[in-house]
Amino acid sequence: MPNHHQEVPVSEPLDRSDLDVDSPIASVSAFDLAMAEPGDDLPSLARRMHESDIGALLVRGHDGDVGIITERDIVRALAEDEWAWAVDCMTRDLIVVPAAMSIGDAADVLITAGVRHLVVEQEDGTIGVASMRDLIAPLLDSTS
Repeated sequence: MPNHHQEVPVSEPLDRSDLDVDSPIASVSAFDLAMAEPGDDLPSLARRMHESDIGALLVRGHDGDVGIITERDIVRALAEDEWAWAVDCMTRDLIVVPAAMSIGDAADVLITAGVRHLVVEQEDGTIGVASMRDLIAPLLDSTS
């Protein structure tokens, strides 16, 4: 994954009613990224997730690398230690999929890897995030 990423805000929610398992993962991905700093503490991370109603934050390291910290990472860290920083808890080995990958294939990646969030990379290097929750509606609609 390149070290330069452009954050692109999404102006309004996408209409997802016509999506199915063959739609590209980019169609359900968020590209208006919520970012955290490596030195952010767990309470501030949890507060930002709660206020934004999201389950993960991308963490941009000082060296330009990107990690992800999720609700599960915060719970795990709190169970093991009372105080930690984003850099201590974030996942560095991100699972990155191309934006053109189908929702069905992305769901297979989530299940195989045992994760709940994928980093989605567009051809121009722009990154976004897709969660298990983002995939549910198109997957359920395909079974009915």
